[in-house]
Amino acid sequence: MGFFVMGFCDIVAPITGRIAADFPETQQALVNFLPTMVFLWFLLLSVPMAALMNRIGRKSLTQIGYAFTVAGLLVPYAAGEGCALGWYFSGFGLLGIGNTAIQVAVNPLLATLVPAGKMTSYLTVGQVFRNMSLLLLAPIVTGLAALTGTWRLLLPLYAAATVAAGVWLRLTPVREPETRGRAAGFADCFRLLKNPTVALCAAGVACFIAADVGIGFLSVRLVDDPDSILTTTGFYACRIVGTLVGAWVLVRMSDVRYMSWNMTGALALCTVLLFVRDAAAVYAAVGLLGFAMACVFATLYAVATKGAPGRANEVAGLMILAISAGAIPGPAIGAIVSATGNPRCGVLFVIACVGYLLWAGIRLRRVRRDDPK
Repeated sequence: MGFFVMGFCDIVAPITGRIAADFPETQQALVNFLPTMVFLWFLLLSVPMAALMNRIGRKSLTQIGYAFTVAGLLVPYAAGEGCALGWYFSGFGLLGIGNTAIQVAVNPLLATLVPAGKMTSYLTVGQVFRNMSLLLLAPIVTGLAALTGTWRLLLPLYAAATVAAGVWLRLTPVREPETRGRAAGFADCFRLLKNPTVALCAAGVACFIAADVGIGFLSVRLVDDPDSILTTTGFYACRIVGTLVGAWVLVRMSDVRYMSWNMTGALALCTVLLFVRDAAAVYAAVGLLGFAMACVFATLYAVATKGAPGRANEVAGLMILAISAGAIPGPAIGAIVSATGNPRCGVLFVIACVGYLLWAGIRLRRVRRDDPK
């Protein structure tokens, strides 16, 4: 349930198009910054949240994250239909703070509940549930719009799911570690960038998050249809399939090689999106992108951890900091689209991110071959 709620930070990019429809042209540039309000907090608060977790525990920090998430979802809803844009900024800022706490706490919380040897498989299942919250987004929004004339009931609906998660966790006994480790500081995290493997992976996570948010931001603009948000359904449905397939393939193949193959395909799919106009082709290309991107984060996280043995806390802090790159796509793609007048030109931003991931995969394979270990 924690992973399901974790996915709520990613709903902002796809619904930005719906929010934009309620505001005049003069405010469209500001609307593009809404995803930034969510991801900015990963940069500012990830390390302080880790330090707070050491003092109050994983369960308590998760519940704090749930509380901020509920507040963030309800603030723009309570402001009412046609509310000022500032209410959305306030609400999504609170959502970002809550999601930062959840991202920091849920993975180690899971580690207290499952055997160490099964942690990877449980994390894979967790990612499936995270993607499930995004898979349901488009059908829920489309259904609510058809039945009630507004998509905004999504906000209290997801807030209610978050409350349920908090109550469930509150009633679940959790044995916190007797001795809590020292929280990694900013200096400890950035010092790891001297390690070429960690540096490649940290930049890779930043590019992956930026590409992921960018796809969500763009996909609803590539199809001239009021139901174009359904492109996100295909993206996250294929992401779930890709996660499950990847879990099977990665037992039998090098993770970096598999990532390189997928990024080659992703680059080709992004190029297709630059030129195709047919709605079915856009839906298919976006869906296949979801499959190709499914295992990138897990691969980069695992490779970085192996590349810096004994520094798992610092690696985790650096990776969470890298998630803040999700703040970039909204304004960057918005500026590209405004300058060119063509939404498809925004795909160039995603192409740059995927291109780096392909290059990083090739470099990581060479680093591994050169490593005497």
